[in-house]
Amino acid sequence: MFGYNPYLLKETLREAKQLRPDRDVQALQRAVRLFERALLLGRVGRLWSVVLGRSHHLAALATVEARVTISDRFYAGTYAVPLSRIRGSEGRSGDFDLAFRPLQSHSRERWLGVAIACQQGVALPPVELIQLGDVYFIRDGHHRVSAARALGQGYIEAAVTVWQVAGLLPWEQPMPLRTVRRTAP
Repeated sequence: MFGYNPYLLKETLREAKQLRPDRDVQALQRAVRLFERALLLGRVGRLWSVVLGRSHHLAALATVEARVTISDRFYAGTYAVPLSRIRGSEGRSGDFDLAFRPLQSHSRERWLGVAIACQQGVALPPVELIQLGDVYFIRDGHHRVSAARALGQGYIEAAVTVWQVAGLLPWEQPMPLRTVRRTAP
């Protein structure tokens, strides 16, 4: 169904210094299955979101930044962050859905390389996140987060920068009440 570039995959594995032919094949096969499943679920989710009139994309940091006043920014350190709290992206909100499933096949090679490295226990650099309240936006490491979720991990190592805002964040603001009109029977 999808083609892959074995040269890019081999280079990724060589860089990781983890070349073991038997494990490489198994890891590749599992990574391909995971990617194809995630891509299919992402595309099906996109169709359902159109039918239901809901957004399935990650929140765009630029949109949030335009609606708030940032009072301070500081580096908070590197620590494990729950994958479920990463809800937005700095620049790639259209490439992944809310569950971090890929929506485009163009990221396949990178995704496979990351998934194989994760399966083989290769230490990958921490992802870079921006924290706003209790929500995280990803700056760098989209494929690492996507592969980690597909592999069933609950947390990911992240270098976190906190943005403090003056006032409420958009998702903390009270929702307006909707009036329900009754019609006579």
